[in-house]
Amino acid sequence: MKKFLSTGALLLCCTAAHADPISWGFSFNGFYDSVSNSFLPDEVIAGSFKGNDLDGDGLLEKDELLSLVVGELDYIACAPTSNAYYFCGATGFSFSPDSGLHFSVGSYGSDPEGWVGGGRLITTGDQHYAYEFNPSMTTERHLYWTSDTTLTMMSQAPEPHTWLMLAAGLLGLGWRARRS
Repeated sequence: MKKFLSTGALLLCCTAAHADPISWGFSFNGFYDSVSNSFLPDEVIAGSFKGNDLDGDGLLEKDELLSLVVGELDYIACAPTSNAYYFCGATGFSFSPDSGLHFSVGSYGSDPEGWVGGGRLITTGDQHYAYEFNPSMTTERHLYWTSDTTLTMMSQAPEPHTWLMLAAGLLGLGWRARRS
């Protein structure tokens, strides 16, 4: 019985290492700028996301995300701060290595009187729209995805404690098997 329990505990250590969330970094490069009427190959939209494929279907969806950072803003963490004058959040997300990365995020707001405000809306495959306004001026920027826009995905390495747990479990199993 003691052997059975210790082997089970060691197996649990090995499998716990695999339970970490999926983490990826991404970078979209090259967009068409409607104001300058030109393709900007050095223009970049980059970020990262982390989540758990809870239903095991190989597709990570919005309700399975722990974070979605685009630029410097985490659109999952900022969603609870939305109110009557400010919105922040992701309205759509899906990722699988086969079907690619798709998301729609936004943050925008204004003062209660509506004099000063701005925002940013990004929908992959479509456009990145940013704007600001105040009584003296309004600025807008439209960047559009084209067939020349490229996506680079970078798988994030697991945390060091994950490798440590896996190694401890495997060493323990090896030691246990050798003693048997």
